[in-house]
Amino acid sequence: MKICFSKPTRKYPLKNRRLLVRVIKKIAEISGLHELLPVKDLEFSVILVDDSAITEINEQYLNHQGPTDVISFDYIADFDEDCFDPSDPYSVGDLYISLETAERQGREYGKTLNDELLLYIAHGILHLCGFDDHEEGDIAEMRAAEKRVLLQLENDMGKIEVV
Repeated sequence: MKICFSKPTRKYPLKNRRLLVRVIKKIAEISGLHELLPVKDLEFSVILVDDSAITEINEQYLNHQGPTDVISFDYIADFDEDCFDPSDPYSVGDLYISLETAERQGREYGKTLNDELLLYIAHGILHLCGFDDHEEGDIAEMRAAEKRVLLQLENDMGKIEVV
């Protein structure tokens, strides 16, 4: 699985970019992202942004006002095996994550920026896997899946510090 990673904001320096990419791959693996399509070579993008950038995306594409934590663009439903070129990786989606929101909400919930970022990555990947969080029952399923993924991540990799 290939991760296309971008961090255009300088306000939040990463401690270890390579570790973060490994963590993203591990979260995708734990979440079962690689099992959703009959394709060996998958990729997705993770773009770390600030509130200004995510607000623009939120308003333009989702018609929601203001910043949010994570926006997932899911391309899995667009997969067409007849049109797919097996020599090219298939992009399953794009995740936009606001580090500014992560920092703010982390303070509100007594968590670190690092912990919020890992949660947002898991949350976004779970959206790509088909989880939703608009109805009460869906929210409970999403929270349970996030908890399971992050617990497995810590069991597999130990305590991770990327920001």
